[in-house]
Amino acid sequence: MSKRLTSSLLLALLLPADILADTKVKSPTTGVRPLISNVSNQRSDPGLPLSVSRVLHLDAGPAAVRALLSQVPPAADYFVEARIRALPGPPGQLYLLGRHVDANNWVGAGLHMADASPTVQADIVRQHDGKLGRLKQVRRAIVSQGRFLTVRFDMVGEALSVYLNGEKLTTATVPGSAIPGAVGIYSSGKGFELDDIRVGDPAHKPMRIAPAVGASSFKAQAGDPPSTLPISAFAGDGLTPARFTVRSSNPAVASATVRGNAIVVTPKKTGSSSIVLASVTDPSVQSIIDASIAPAFAPPAAYKTGLAGALSPRARADAVPPDTLLRLRFDQPPRPGSTGSVRIYRQSDDKLVDIIRPGDEVAAIGYPGQDQQRYIRRNPIGIDGNSATIRPHAHRLAYGSAYYVIVEPGVFAGASINGAPFTGIGKAAGWTFRTRAAAPAGPVLSVDDDGPADFRTVQGALDHAMQHAGQATPVTIAVKNGRYDEMLFIRGKDNLTIKGESRDGVVIHNGNNDGYNPGSGASQSPQSPSFTGGRALLMAETSDLLTLDTLTLKNTTLRSDKIAGQAETVYFNNDRGRLIARNASFFSEQDTIQVKGYSWFYRTLIEGNVDFIWGANRAALFEESELRSVGDSANPSSGGYVVQARTVSAPDPGFVFFNSALTHGPGPGPLANKVPPGATYLARSPGTAATWDNVAYINCKMAEHIAPAGWAGKGVQREPAPNPAGASASSGWREFGSTGLDGKPLDLSQRAGGYLLSAQEAARLSSRAAVFAGFGGGRGWNPEPGQAAP
Repeated sequence: MSKRLTSSLLLALLLPADILADTKVKSPTTGVRPLISNVSNQRSDPGLPLSVSRVLHLDAGPAAVRALLSQVPPAADYFVEARIRALPGPPGQLYLLGRHVDANNWVGAGLHMADASPTVQADIVRQHDGKLGRLKQVRRAIVSQGRFLTVRFDMVGEALSVYLNGEKLTTATVPGSAIPGAVGIYSSGKGFELDDIRVGDPAHKPMRIAPAVGASSFKAQAGDPPSTLPISAFAGDGLTPARFTVRSSNPAVASATVRGNAIVVTPKKTGSSSIVLASVTDPSVQSIIDASIAPAFAPPAAYKTGLAGALSPRARADAVPPDTLLRLRFDQPPRPGSTGSVRIYRQSDDKLVDIIRPGDEVAAIGYPGQDQQRYIRRNPIGIDGNSATIRPHAHRLAYGSAYYVIVEPGVFAGASINGAPFTGIGKAAGWTFRTRAAAPAGPVLSVDDDGPADFRTVQGALDHAMQHAGQATPVTIAVKNGRYDEMLFIRGKDNLTIKGESRDGVVIHNGNNDGYNPGSGASQSPQSPSFTGGRALLMAETSDLLTLDTLTLKNTTLRSDKIAGQAETVYFNNDRGRLIARNASFFSEQDTIQVKGYSWFYRTLIEGNVDFIWGANRAALFEESELRSVGDSANPSSGGYVVQARTVSAPDPGFVFFNSALTHGPGPGPLANKVPPGATYLARSPGTAATWDNVAYINCKMAEHIAPAGWAGKGVQREPAPNPAGASASSGWREFGSTGLDGKPLDLSQRAGGYLLSAQEAARLSSRAAVFAGFGGGRGWNPEPGQAAP
């Protein structure tokens, strides 16, 4: 049974009669059972401009709750949904509200939009005791001017989720938010129109007809080969296939036809077209792919002054790894262009094998034929100083083949090579290379960003190991000193070691974050309705005995970028698996390390500010390591929190820090903020009853940045109570033998919310064997420094 209200019926119930004078009210659909009662018949502020014709119209104005629409039954989970169109004018936002208790307490989700911006920002927000805070923000590149966008806000217990056009963007868990309250509308700045407002059961998910793991735009050049775009078309259960149609608003520019569970788009001439996908059973369920067709590919003439020293791989290079990156060195920093493309052709028959375009794209990480891959948003063309890096799509180049590269002039602007303005690189310029004859064999795979090696990228070596080595076969990926700008994915490969040439010389880095690729992340099949590759630099799942040795992983995201938020360097997603990190460094500001299962960090450096060690783990031991709190680039007065534990069961040790040092340093970013004295807390709680705040510091040195109270318990900076509320020797927040950096015992008399262990109690968590005794159902695990993976 459909559980929703159409907008006309809802407004007839909820708005004053004078507003409805010119509105046609339709009869409710047969079988509709609304989930609302105690309907309010008043607006929150009768003085605010509010009018209705065929849609609900909200004029531009100051931030305010513009309408209260209904009272939801207590304890009911529900969603509120509406089609929203922004009106021309200043930037503004519109939130669909739920659980509205009063003007000072409610939750909401919606869009922040500006006429000049090619993106919209989806927010989840909470008004708590009169203070409005954004809990999650996600940006999407989407055409919004003059177009209705469907926003849905789900409230299921303490989990709040926002959808855009049927795609689930992100979820925030908010302790204490599951309370009864009204549905409403909040807006500020810009004017909006709303249509088809619905309230219903969140178990009934929206049907989605959209590009599978893809974006809502399509770019090509006139005359390019037809492109096949997989379509995810499923009913709300995510399993039942949904039939769909496709039409082009301008078939002379780009035509589109259905082919099985995909569409074929043929770019024909310069211009734009809307490719409209629609459900056969419910034509109101639609999605639009905005096709932009640029002028036809125009191969430039040969570069006039030669390219010696400017190309990588160099012209006529041999034995090039097939995962090679293309690099151009300019005389000065180039500007990224917005037109043209880079194309790679097979030399033997001029077959086009890859097209790389400027701007964001959705790409798969993993090997061809893998059961599930990691799909992420990325920009394949990057600029670092005077150099530009062009990242071909994975697995397009074969072993033992020769290729040539063509670059159109519009890809880069405002720069020269060897004294001549850049005008593109044509075939006659001779940028050719031949890949190595065969794939490597053996248990050690080498990676170097510019020297002789099996692979140019760490992910290229990972793909080879996952595809060609047995799951239990030990493999070591030996990485030479260099900088590797990439996101990594490991799935289903055990006994895998990534070992760097030196700790500071091997830097694997990227600026991935929750605003760009939201969520912790998970692999998926190619037919999934949206990409869920997540915000971490490295994501590993279903893998045991993964070792990260003698290297640095750095997520370069700054918290001062308000849209960024969480940004892990490592997400180890295996509840029963083991992770080892030795002699390694991990840098980020927020959520640096997220681990499940069992992990051992030995003589490592972990740097961050907010919850920079966290996860739903069982046991994680940080031994002889440095936990460095850095100044918050977004808030100079914040010292942050070291740990947020979500340990899966009360008996599990959780996060144990042994013989380690808690230090502080300047934050990243241009301001290099410092950590104020006494501003950093050892841990805070997520406030959930289903996980445990199991954290123990044993014989650790702590600098003056640690707050005298130690733990951020209930009421400290509005934090919730931990679970258990009262710590003991076996569970909760615990501490023993804490000293200053000089080795002198700390005065712990002001500690609040934690438990001070005795020497005998601390001994139970003071060895690897003790911390990991629960592994393998009690079989235990006792790793040793330098020990090879079994």
